[in-house]
Amino acid sequence: MRKLEDFMRDNRDDFDSELPSLDLWDKIESKLEKKEKGKHKFLKIASAVAAVLVLAILGTYMLQPQSDNNRYANISDPELKNLLETEAFYAQKVSLKVGEIQKCYKVHPELKMDIENDLNELDTMYRELEKDLDDNLYNREVIEAMIQNNRFRLEMVDRVLNQINC
Repeated sequence: MRKLEDFMRDNRDDFDSELPSLDLWDKIESKLEKKEKGKHKFLKIASAVAAVLVLAILGTYMLQPQSDNNRYANISDPELKNLLETEAFYAQKVSLKVGEIQKCYKVHPELKMDIENDLNELDTMYRELEKDLDDNLYNREVIEAMIQNNRFRLEMVDRVLNQINC
C-alpha cells in the first residue's frame, strides 16, 4: 500500500495532465437543477395535501363531539344521556375508521366504489335516523337504532381494514 502512495506522489504531474471540458460543469449543474426543481415541487404538493388532511381530520374530530354535546346538554335523564353519549362515541369511531379506509384507496383504488356504496347505504339510513331524532330527541328506539347502525358500520370498516391490510 505504501508503494502505491509513493508512486502516486512521485507521478502526480503525469496524472494531472488531462482536464475536463469547460462545459462539463454546466451540464452537471443543469441536471442537478432539474432534479431539485422536481423535488421541491413534490414537497410543496405533499405538504399541501398533508395540511388539507390534517385540517379535515381535525375539523371532523372537533366539530362532531361539540355539536352533539351542545345538542344534548339540557337532557336530565341519565339513561337517555348515556345512550346519546354512546351513539356519539360510535359515530366518532366510525368517522375515524372511514378516514383510515379512504387513505387506503391510494393503494387499492379498485375497492373504492364497492366500499363507498356499502358505506353510503348505511350512512343514508343513519341520516334518516338523525332526522327522526331531531323530531323527537327523547325517542330511545331511534337512539338505539343509531347505535346499532354505527356498530354495523364499525364492524364493516374493521373487516375492510383487516382484509386490505394497508
